[in-house]
Amino acid sequence: MKKSTLALSIAAAIGSLGLAGAANAAMEVNPGGIGHQLVFPYFSAQGDNATLLSITNTDTVNGKLVKVRFRGAANSDDLYDFQVLLSPGDMWTAAVSKDATTGLAKLATSDKSCTLPASVNSTFNTNRLDPSATDAVKANNTREGYIEVITMGDIPPLSSSLSADVAATKLFKTVKHVAGVAPCAAAVLQEKLGEKAGTKTADTLNELVAPTGSLIGDWIILNQANTAAWSGSATALTVVAPATAVRVFWPQKDGAVTLDALMTADPLMTKAVVTAQNFDLPDMSTVYTTDTLLQTAALHADDVTTALSVKSITNQFVTSDDIAATTDMLFSQPTRRYHVAVNYTGVKDDAGIAGVGTADLPTAKTGTDAIAVYRDAVAGTVGTTAGSSGGVLVAGGANKFYNTTNMAFPTGSRTLCLKSITTPGKDERFDREELTPATSTTDFVISPRLPTAATTIFVCGEAAVMSINNGGTTTGSSLDASVARNDVTFPAGFENGWLRFNTSATANASGLPILGGSFIRMANGAVNYGTMYPHKFSY
Repeated sequence: MKKSTLALSIAAAIGSLGLAGAANAAMEVNPGGIGHQLVFPYFSAQGDNATLLSITNTDTVNGKLVKVRFRGAANSDDLYDFQVLLSPGDMWTAAVSKDATTGLAKLATSDKSCTLPASVNSTFNTNRLDPSATDAVKANNTREGYIEVITMGDIPPLSSSLSADVAATKLFKTVKHVAGVAPCAAAVLQEKLGEKAGTKTADTLNELVAPTGSLIGDWIILNQANTAAWSGSATALTVVAPATAVRVFWPQKDGAVTLDALMTADPLMTKAVVTAQNFDLPDMSTVYTTDTLLQTAALHADDVTTALSVKSITNQFVTSDDIAATTDMLFSQPTRRYHVAVNYTGVKDDAGIAGVGTADLPTAKTGTDAIAVYRDAVAGTVGTTAGSSGGVLVAGGANKFYNTTNMAFPTGSRTLCLKSITTPGKDERFDREELTPATSTTDFVISPRLPTAATTIFVCGEAAVMSINNGGTTTGSSLDASVARNDVTFPAGFENGWLRFNTSATANASGLPILGGSFIRMANGAVNYGTMYPHKFSY
């Protein structure tokens, strides 16, 4: 999909505020697959799954400094991140699988491109996961999620944009492949990328210049036991002219960062639940363009979220027993983190604020409750009622995608769930012969859900997998998902067909930022097959 958010923003402004002004737009999705940033909607190392991925620099003149971050499927916690330095025309490849000893996801690559740190062949981290979970649960939670890829800056050869000093070519020379191998001189990488020098837009001490949109990405999930495979391309986000991208460089190191409004909209960091480190930046909310109307991380996060948002999702399912078919539908929400996150060490507080549940208020890390921490409003009035710490939204607030009306924790769960997607009615789900169910609600069962949510679906997790007609969330399915697994059961006779989900129930009716597809597994005797049909969207 290619969707500039400018027209949508203008329409929303005219509809609600007259001609008083319209929000600007700086990012859009490029249907051609080439961009400044990439989103891989899902990776899996569950069971016998391995995920193979590639990131390609289609720029044959400039190198690229690229941030790669793996986030967990449950609440998008950081699992593993590093930097890749791509030579002009370079491709970087890696695989994610399950470590047999620890059960953790692990990354392996034999690629000859430079990385920071020098080796990224290791198991994923659990430091940001729920501390109350057992080691086995933490390990399981590293094995599913999604991936953010951000071009931090271009690495140009000697040119008019840099000093004529010969030293200006050091970084380019050490990332440029020679006979198929990049030199990756440790001293040069430390000198040029070991610390953040000057401002992110002006200095040339580390020889980075503004990034251009030249990345493409591809992925394949391969089940090594039954040879089923599903593949696709990463979603590409690109900067909309006349805005241009800016450098967003931080070293791949520890070290607390003093945050400002441009750096991140992650509510755990802005509210000091998690102390931001150099390696946490940039993220997908970091101000990335010269657009003067989008110069806070919160506004940039809204811009990217709008670019990814859809009003409905349509896809097919196949669950016929005669071919042992299973279908998993992926609902990946790669920017939810910049609107709401989960504090695992909070204290529930229902200080009498109207319409706010006991698990909704942002608090410091003083307890053991999992609570939703919402990003502060950037327009309108922030709640000031006693007990509020500034993140409770009221009318006019800008947290229009995820808020206390469409998010909740099911009883006993520490995974935050979206509850605003409505059950597909009888005119939104069909078998292959145009037949629809006799009724529109009573035969459609979603788990987990609240008892009162009979007509809405609980999509739990950021990279949620919804199994169709699979007999429950503990039964094996196409992707063998278990971190953020949901289940849908249709009445007899609806083994195959198609359905449509309404995702437009947000505060501004612009939809939700959802990527994914239908992952179908089939068997013909002893031979297994896998196919993935990307979701079809309306805007």
